[in-house]
Formats: sequence, structure tokens, C-alpha cells
Amino acid sequence: MSATAHPFRAALVLLAVAGHASAGSLTPPGPPGPTFKTLGEIEPRTVLQADPDVIAPLLIDQSGSYYLTGDVTAIPDHSAITISASNVTLDLNGFTVQGHLEVVDGHGILVTGDNVTIRNGTVRNADGDGIRCDSGWVTLLDVNAVHNAGSGANCAQMRVVGGTYSNNGSIGVGGLNVLIEGVRANNNALSGIVLGTGSSASRSVANNNGFGVNCLGGPALVTQTVARDNGINNLSCTAVFDSLIP
Repeated sequence: MSATAHPFRAALVLLAVAGHASAGSLTPPGPPGPTFKTLGEIEPRTVLQADPDVIAPLLIDQSGSYYLTGDVTAIPDHSAITISASNVTLDLNGFTVQGHLEVVDGHGILVTGDNVTIRNGTVRNADGDGIRCDSGWVTLLDVNAVHNAGSGANCAQMRVVGGTYSNNGSIGVGGLNVLIEGVRANNNALSGIVLGTGSSASRSVANNNGFGVNCLGGPALVTQTVARDNGINNLSCTAVFDSLIP
């Protein structure tokens, strides 16, 4: 007989050896740990709220992401919220920033920083503008600015997506260098939408104002927009396409 081991015998030996080896426990040592980062780890956010022991307006003077946990009311002679820092995101979180009905206050939200985003809430009843920003770039996402004594949102440089800017004492929404999309700007005393040279408004409505869409100083682009029943003029712009403006 050949000295080479028979294949069948070799397989039996391997099975015998494997039978004596421990396979280990199949029970996991504990529940699986989290594998995803929390929202706070991805974008750390800071609660913005008034100190009940201090009578002072809310101020954001550091870059970062902030959010409200309740309504904010202005105090006498001050804006309800001032954002002086650049690179700031403020989530109104569905709450309202409001003027004080019994005293004279300032703007709802005053922005003096640059690259500021405000989203998801309402600004109303301010004795000044609902949102005021004179220099830096501001983005408004799904913000409503209504029933303010001044303008709803009046900013030098601004991008606006969604929201209602109505029943204000001056303009609804606009500025010198603005991109406006999907807004409703009705029943404002002066103008619904104001566009500086090279600005644009699209998919918006501006009815029952003094001016509907009012362009200042030079051509601006208006597309897929409705402006009707305005007391002075429905439109004072060039470059208008696919819009209903009698």
C-alpha cells in the first residue's frame, strides 16, 4: 500500500480535531452602539433665550448656529434680536419674534454682520422693520414678516426663499441686490417687492400694495410672478417673462 495517506482518512482526522475546538459564544456582549453622529455633533447649536434676571435685548456677537425655544418680545427702545457677528445661522424654530405692543421698540431682527441665515419663523409687530440689514449678505428661508410698522424685510444684499411679507407699513420685501423666490407680498402700504439693479424675483405674488413690483434705478428680472390690483402701479421693471401683470 502507498505511504500516502488516504484522502477519506485525512478528512476524518480533520473532523475529529475540529470537534474538540471551541466555537465560542454566539451571544453578543451587549447592545450595538450608535454608528451615526448626532445633529449636535454635526452642527453644534446654541439656544438663544432671554435671561429672566436681566432686562436686555438678545444679542448674537459670536459666529455659530443658534435656535429659539420660545417666542421673543422686544424691550423698549431696542430691537428684539441683534446679530452683530458674521457667519451666523439663526433657526427661529417656528417661533415668533415680536415687537412690544405697549411701548416703542426697534426692529424685529437687526443684522449688522455678514453671511447670516435666518430661517423658519415669524417676525411681527415691530415699530421699525421686521428684518433690517444694511450691509452684509443675508439669507431668509421660510420666514414670515408681517404687520410691522416699517418694512417686512429691508436688506441691502439678500436672498429670500419662501415666506409671507404682508401688511407692513412700508415695503414687503426687497433691497438693492436681492434674489427673491416664492414669496407672497400683499397689502403693504408702499411696495410689495422692491428690486435693485440686477436683482430678480421669481414665482412670487405681489397684490394689493401701493406698487406691486418696484424696480429701483435699473433693469431687473421678473419671472413667473403675479402682480395685480396694486393702487399705484403693478410693475415698474424691465425684463419680465411668464408673469401675470396687467
